[in-house]
Amino acid sequence: MRDKLLLSRSSLLVSLPVMGISLVCSALAAFFGQGRLAAILMFLFLMAEASRLWALASIRKVSVTLAGGTGGLFPGEEAEFQIRVENGKFLPVVWLELFFPLAPNLCLTPQGCREPDEWETPQLKEEGFCQTKVGEERFSFLLWYESRTFTSRWRANRRGIYSIAGWRLRTGDGFGLTQVERPISSGQARQLAVYPKLVKVVPDLFLRNLWNADTGTRGVMEDPTVIRSTRDYMTTDSLKHINWRLAARGLPLTVNIFEDILPRSVHFLVDGESFSGPDPHLEELEETLSILASQLVVLEERQVQCGLSLCRGRGGPAVNLFAPQGVEELLRALAAYQPMEPKWDEDGTKITAQTPVFEENGIYEAAQGVGRFYYIAYDTNALSGIRLLRRLDKSVLSVLTYREPRPFGEFEMVCLCHLKEEKGHG
Repeated sequence: MRDKLLLSRSSLLVSLPVMGISLVCSALAAFFGQGRLAAILMFLFLMAEASRLWALASIRKVSVTLAGGTGGLFPGEEAEFQIRVENGKFLPVVWLELFFPLAPNLCLTPQGCREPDEWETPQLKEEGFCQTKVGEERFSFLLWYESRTFTSRWRANRRGIYSIAGWRLRTGDGFGLTQVERPISSGQARQLAVYPKLVKVVPDLFLRNLWNADTGTRGVMEDPTVIRSTRDYMTTDSLKHINWRLAARGLPLTVNIFEDILPRSVHFLVDGESFSGPDPHLEELEETLSILASQLVVLEERQVQCGLSLCRGRGGPAVNLFAPQGVEELLRALAAYQPMEPKWDEDGTKITAQTPVFEENGIYEAAQGVGRFYYIAYDTNALSGIRLLRRLDKSVLSVLTYREPRPFGEFEMVCLCHLKEEKGHG
């Protein structure tokens, strides 16, 4: 499918009204015997037409191929893109620019950002891009059938999703009178996630609630009913693992190696709307997602299966992830989440709190296979009237709040910030 031309800019000299006036005046001058004037006007018309055709021809068969980069980054990390620009036609390209609109929150930025030009700002605003910074790479004299490869370095700044679908190619004529641009090929478009920042956390709460007992250093338990193999006894081995049946036969001491079993999973229910509303707590939401992401990474290292449910947000419907492919899928969902747009009252004078909307049927259906649920909210005040808390009782659900919680029914209440290795809000 051919890419659609996105924008065309031209000098006033090559605008269609001026071209039409030049052509008409040239004809009138020739009719009244003003040959020199007619020739000048015709020259201006032909130059304008040549400028417009040159610009349109220059952008044809110019392709961009992208390689490198990763699917996800953490804040502070850098990614490199290998970008190959190819002119696949006989006509040389005098100048070429690869233009990078950026996400509104600048979650991912290239080296060498600049402020947008005045004429670029309205289009950036209309398409939902950042209006304070843009990125670009410029080339000159891309000869016929020539390709050029360069490295573009990008830095992850904060949580978010960045799509390169907004990248554009710009070029024009050699006179500098006409500029055209179009988006890069749809086949090159993809999204890059900047995950929440990782902090040091302790997973003891989740392990304790799963097993109500001490666990191994890797977070797994041994099934004493299933012997996988045996090996020779070592002095550091526990006496409980000695195979006494073989020892009773007079054989050398051996120890049993039992089959490892994984614990039942934990599942997090994130009420992002409790951080929004008339008095938004967006910095606290970022810290909450950072703590949660860190726990997900640590629990995966302990071989604990984790799941995630996000209430409906600005970017789409509610999300349920009960059997993710890996922790990256969970981190990507956290990177993409944004609370819903502010909700105004009927008079349009005051912002009211949004009710969190979960995909509850899926949660109830999967409840039997979940070891324990954890409902995450800003504070205890946000818990009133939440239907999930009525359906999932204290035996299967605990509540985690950003602020120091007050008692709420008979639920186990834990402050999120106490899950950090360094306790406190700071």
